[in-house]
Amino acid sequence: MKTLFDVIENRKQVYVEDGNTDKFAVPQFITDNLKFPLFDWQKSALENFLIFENLKSIKDFPDIKNRPTHLLFNMATGAGKTLMMAALILYYYDKGYRHFLFFVNQNNIVDKTENNFVDAAHNKFLFQQKIMHGDRVVPIKKVDVFSDNPQGIEIKFTSIQKLHNDIHTERENQTTLDDLHKLEIVMLGDEAHHLNAQTQNGQNEELDWEKELTEKSSQKEIERKGWEHTVLELILKKNGKPSKNVLLEFTATLPENDAVQQKYTDKIISKFALKDFLQAGFTKEINLVSSTLAKKERVLHALLFAWYRHQIALKYDIANFKPVMLFRSKTIDESWQDFEWFLRLTQNLTGQDFDFIKDISGSLKNSETQNEQGKSRTEQVVAFMRENGFSGSHVADWIRQNYQAHHVIITNSKTNKNKTKEITDAETDKLLNSLEAIDNPIRAIFTVDRLTEGWDVLNLFDIVRLYEGANSQKSGKQKSPTVAEKQLIGRGVRYYPFAFADKLPNKRKFDADTQHELRVLEELFYYTHDEQSRYLSQLKAELRKDGFIADNDNKVLQQFGIKPQFAENESFKNWLIWVNDKMPNPHKKQNNANSLRAAKMSVKITAHSRQSLHETLFVADETLDKSENLETSGYSQIFRLPEIEKRIFDKALHIKGKSENSFFHFKNLQDKLGIASRDELRTDLLQDWQIEFVNLGADKQVSPDDKLAGCLKILDKVAAHLNECDTPFIGTEYFIPKKLWDMFGKPKQKWVEKSKIKSDIVQNHDWYMLDNFIGNGLEEDLLQFIAEKIQDLRAKYDVVYLLRNEEVLKLYSFQNGEGFMPDFILLLKNKEKTVSGSIQDFLHYQIFIEPKGAHLLEKDAWKQDFLAQITQKYGKENWLMHETPHYRLIGLPFFVENSSKFQIEFQGVTES
Repeated sequence: MKTLFDVIENRKQVYVEDGNTDKFAVPQFITDNLKFPLFDWQKSALENFLIFENLKSIKDFPDIKNRPTHLLFNMATGAGKTLMMAALILYYYDKGYRHFLFFVNQNNIVDKTENNFVDAAHNKFLFQQKIMHGDRVVPIKKVDVFSDNPQGIEIKFTSIQKLHNDIHTERENQTTLDDLHKLEIVMLGDEAHHLNAQTQNGQNEELDWEKELTEKSSQKEIERKGWEHTVLELILKKNGKPSKNVLLEFTATLPENDAVQQKYTDKIISKFALKDFLQAGFTKEINLVSSTLAKKERVLHALLFAWYRHQIALKYDIANFKPVMLFRSKTIDESWQDFEWFLRLTQNLTGQDFDFIKDISGSLKNSETQNEQGKSRTEQVVAFMRENGFSGSHVADWIRQNYQAHHVIITNSKTNKNKTKEITDAETDKLLNSLEAIDNPIRAIFTVDRLTEGWDVLNLFDIVRLYEGANSQKSGKQKSPTVAEKQLIGRGVRYYPFAFADKLPNKRKFDADTQHELRVLEELFYYTHDEQSRYLSQLKAELRKDGFIADNDNKVLQQFGIKPQFAENESFKNWLIWVNDKMPNPHKKQNNANSLRAAKMSVKITAHSRQSLHETLFVADETLDKSENLETSGYSQIFRLPEIEKRIFDKALHIKGKSENSFFHFKNLQDKLGIASRDELRTDLLQDWQIEFVNLGADKQVSPDDKLAGCLKILDKVAAHLNECDTPFIGTEYFIPKKLWDMFGKPKQKWVEKSKIKSDIVQNHDWYMLDNFIGNGLEEDLLQFIAEKIQDLRAKYDVVYLLRNEEVLKLYSFQNGEGFMPDFILLLKNKEKTVSGSIQDFLHYQIFIEPKGAHLLEKDAWKQDFLAQITQKYGKENWLMHETPHYRLIGLPFFVENSSKFQIEFQGVTES
């Protein structure tokens, strides 16, 4: 079945081949006004949308351009759907639309999304501080009722129930259907698989469409009346009237029902499922930990891993790391019982409670699959405790301290009388939606089904299923034992960003080194009882179907180490490998006092009313404070910095500058900005910077505490602005030697597809140094090329080795310090000694080789240029070091299919 997505992708390919990429170029108005850059998959989705918009007709769907635009973006949880929405809002604003309607099926999703779109002071705000359309600032605001002629972007946030009731129930100051029919509206529907209840069920029973939806309304009634009738028929199609309205749906879950699939053949515009997201490396890996442990030990097992992650974070200086775990019960009553039992358990723990880990291996499944590593990971923890002198008592002490009552939450209000539906209060929702915040104390969550949708969390690492067997039955029909759990796992796989070396903070770093200690911070553990249960088999099958986990038979754990004949050779082990380093750019152009004057930034602070504001809430590197989490209402007042009392601004500087190393220590301010006094910063350099205070009373009075909060926020922006520079890093032009064995001697383990293992290459080529080979066809072609040249090479050189660089050696661009790991290193040593300087020795060659597919040539051109620079600098006469003048570094052109350039330069280098 051909879909709209297929048609658009084919059209894009034609444009690319014809050199017409301007047909889908993202408008600068969009990129200039988004706060964050688009990832490749977001950019691709936006390009597909632009191709669709620019086509006058589509042959495969002849009627599609004669009706209101209705498209669906399939994007995995955590892949940045809201940033896509922001980009589309900008697109439609540029096209003349001013009214935007955001709706979902859960109130908590609405609440947490609003600030992302309308609160410029929020750390997750999606737009630039000021949206500029030409030379005009575009205001963006939340509204309850659309105005007829807005000056900027108006967004109404609602749930499907409220939207339906607003239209069908007359109340004062609310949007009516007649009002909506007068406007051109862009609707943004999140969690859009709920739009399809009527289609999936195949039921068309009569409903009272105008009857108000309440908390007692069934989900089926909400979906049919709210989503399908109200949204599609009454608003999108204006109940049969001419309509230019737009409906853009977003979902991480494409329903598999045949009728729904047919319904969406002409609507799906992009596909980036969780499987794609996992493969791109921007999620946690899933680790199913199945055991025969009793409930108490299963919970303690998870707590042990929470302690272990905390210890690893401390070891690697990962600041403010707080692992969160979730406990899932079968029913609401059982959830309350488990919640209270857990509090008793944790507060009465002793070291003896962890004696079970001495014999835990027998209770854990011994699996060879990538996503069932509970046993091997537990052995890592036990070894860590033994090597570092930690006992069960140490773990118990940490748990008692970190899992007290105020650290634990349950997703069900005490006032809720409904035994089948969890209800949370506003304060609980705030805590659940800000788990990563420094001042959020929550470490453990008890739930049933409350958090399977619309919940964004990065620091969830453990999910424990507290009950055994399949789920309960409803109305005589077995409830799926997998759907809710799969959705919950989908929320938990969002990656927790952390810095390590120069790797991307928000991407997995250890796929090629799964035994690294930090790998445990890249995994989501899901604990269940009894690996032989029918439930677990069903869950694994469901997860495989959607690409959450790999096929059992598809991947195996492989080790990549140096072959014994090399490892036992002392001269080989002492061979020198040359690498450069990354350093701060001494010539970088940083922002300065003049740029502060020109920046003219602003922040928004929500008044705290009678709340006391403690200095400890505001630290130099904090990105989120409590003031951003409060709802805004009432009056507002704007202050320029010179209008803030000097004593308050000085107090903010004092808080920020307590440490001598702080940027705001006065000596550092003087050195950086050349100011004579602190007040010069407030009255001169920041004279046009502003603080907007909202949620004020009618007298518009701002408390000193709130002014202090505003000044602290301003100073955060000052530090961020002054730390920006054009090229912060460079790669050193000097290279330092390291012993080959020290770099490559430790074997690495990683999971690889069986079909890519090429044992014959390892066995047939004694000059290939590793005991394993995994590679694509182009890399195999390179080895074949070397094999054909090996006799000629050995005639000239005493040593000819080819080393596969399994993400060990990294070089840094001279220009900007960007990292690059060449795939192969060819090592050569002359047969005859020569004299370099005053030293007579054998010439050694370290030759970098990088196979490259044609589709990456343009993107990675800088790498080829960098390799040429290495050759120019160290390929002939220049010495790497005076003590070692007999080493040469050479970077060859990319090894590309049918490339004569590589062959010519290879021959020139090796035969000279």
